[in-house]
Amino acid sequence: MSMPHGGFFSVDSLRGVWALVVDSNPRGRETLREILTYCGALVTPTASVNDALAVMRQVKPDVLIVALTDDDGFGFIRGVRNLKPEYGGVVPAIAIAREADDDLVRLSGYQGCLRTPLDPWGLCRLVSSLMTVS
Repeated sequence: MSMPHGGFFSVDSLRGVWALVVDSNPRGRETLREILTYCGALVTPTASVNDALAVMRQVKPDVLIVALTDDDGFGFIRGVRNLKPEYGGVVPAIAIAREADDDLVRLSGYQGCLRTPLDPWGLCRLVSSLMTVS
């Protein structure tokens, strides 16, 4: 994926941010990885909520980015929110969905929701804004 230079964010705007990406679609996972890496984030892409939880048992990410392809994303965030803070229970989370009810997404534990097709700069801005409030 090629992102035009001169966008809203510089290539190091997310430097030091570790993002855990959950997307069952390999192409979607790679796209998210490329966008976030372009802006300087460290990214761990996972194919399932179980893989993501296994990663979280080892280390706490700065932000979770979850593609809501089915109800697993809602169950996943409820499970994360049940964790103690030191194990990632309060990690900011972003849902990405083709269609979603913003209120339902927020009530289930996500701090933000983006629609597909995804605006790369919108994703970077949202991640950045969550890092300044956490």
